[in-house]
Amino acid sequence: MIAAILRAQWLSMRSFSMGSRRSATAVSALIGFVFYGFWVLGAVAIGAFLSASQDATWLPTLIPVALLAVMMYWQIAPVISASLGASLDLKKLLVYPIPHEKLFQVEVLLRLTACVEMLIIIAGIGIGLMRNSLFGGILSVPRILLITLLFIVLNLLIAAGLRNLMERLLLKRRLREVMVVLLILVSVLPQLLLASKVNPEAMTRYLPASVFWPWGAAGHLLLGLDWQIGTAVLMAALGWAYAFSRWQFAISLRFDPASSSRKAQVIDQPEGKLSLLDRACLVPRFLFADPLGAIAEKEIRSLIRTPRFRLVFGMSCLFGLLVWTPRVLRGGSAGGTADHFLTMVCVYGLVMLGQVMYMNAFGFDRSAAQAWFSLPVSFGRVLVGKNLAAALFVITEMLVVTAIAMVLPIPKSPVRVAEAIVVTLVSGIYLIAFGNLSSVYFPRALSPEKVTQGGGSRSLNIILVLCFPVVLLPVGLAYWARYVFGGEAIFFALLALAAVLGAPLYWIALGSSVEAAILRRERILTELAKSDGPLSIG
Repeated sequence: MIAAILRAQWLSMRSFSMGSRRSATAVSALIGFVFYGFWVLGAVAIGAFLSASQDATWLPTLIPVALLAVMMYWQIAPVISASLGASLDLKKLLVYPIPHEKLFQVEVLLRLTACVEMLIIIAGIGIGLMRNSLFGGILSVPRILLITLLFIVLNLLIAAGLRNLMERLLLKRRLREVMVVLLILVSVLPQLLLASKVNPEAMTRYLPASVFWPWGAAGHLLLGLDWQIGTAVLMAALGWAYAFSRWQFAISLRFDPASSSRKAQVIDQPEGKLSLLDRACLVPRFLFADPLGAIAEKEIRSLIRTPRFRLVFGMSCLFGLLVWTPRVLRGGSAGGTADHFLTMVCVYGLVMLGQVMYMNAFGFDRSAAQAWFSLPVSFGRVLVGKNLAAALFVITEMLVVTAIAMVLPIPKSPVRVAEAIVVTLVSGIYLIAFGNLSSVYFPRALSPEKVTQGGGSRSLNIILVLCFPVVLLPVGLAYWARYVFGGEAIFFALLALAAVLGAPLYWIALGSSVEAAILRRERILTELAKSDGPLSIG
């Protein structure tokens, strides 16, 4: 049964593995090799450190805390990145006579796709302990293998239950935004504690490393300590995780995302009165003549009604602030990161918005994108209208981040605020120009209901990694000149020159995008109309 599901998924993805996709697959394999190579090096370093350690007094605290970090990364990192790995598309599988228990087993096994890097780290910890004679040497291999396997199963069960729960909760308006903020706060809590200069000894004293925690029980069992209590706690945690995961999976079997989204969109509003959000959508109508104004207004209205976009937009405004603020507070009041804090946060938000906006401009249009080829409006104006809507969102993100940064206890001056605004706008010109090309060469259909779905294809993500340094080279040259010549005047002069050069570059990229869209029209529409196989790749 499991093999049949995986075969159906393979057949649905064959078109991605043939022809022109082979080069992208090769580059993807190279990027994956480099990415996971870093994690392998980290695991090797951890294993060498544990195998050579001859002082076991601090390991009952270190190992449980390390397993806690692994568990938090496994459960939180996929949610923060809005990409929860592969999952069953139940709507396509429920029509077949497949036992629900089999579907649940596949769903749990697919959680392995969300955090492969944590499996590598766990392997490093286990191998390091096996090689240390203090913990039994070769005789400890069966024990460490068993406890490691149980800890992995525990994480898989919790991750499966959390995915099903999060996919339903993230479809609810307001609750989705609150949950994202809470998850981000949890992820940066260690940095906040370090930034607040908490006494390390006091922090160590209150670390949750006791055997009565699931990760603590696994850590103590790996070290051969507290067998009775540790086994009881770990078995109880596994039982709870299985019940929770099975319960959430059963609810998801009966859940209808479409009806939930429709209920969430019902808003009581007096007839004839426009909300503040509706009035904001009218801005393009007054700034640009039709059809540009109408296209930009349509794009803004459709995006703000899309759960996936609202989630990413909120993260673009908050995530960078929450990640970088503790580092600035911990590092001091001036120099290095602190001087360029606002610029880094604004550009980070700009890049984050690309996956659901300008880098895949027709993703949410899906099969409806064929209208842009049929309406009596040039395709170039369609792209310009979408770019104008993207620019308005980028400016809004930049203003929100700047306003929040003004009340934070970080260094700020008019020069640094001006730097952040200019760098973000100039970077936006180049990224949007590049986004027009990626939108027609690497289109991908996006479901507005799947808030955990990535914003681009694997090929697009690879191209972004390789091309971002080239695309933002003019901005990098301005920073290089300021570092070499030590003057703000030359820095802003080069940024102005980059903006002047960006305008013709944008129009050249726009013309190339229009020509490519006309030639690749059928391929683009086929790609945007394509649906997932029985497995949904988040």
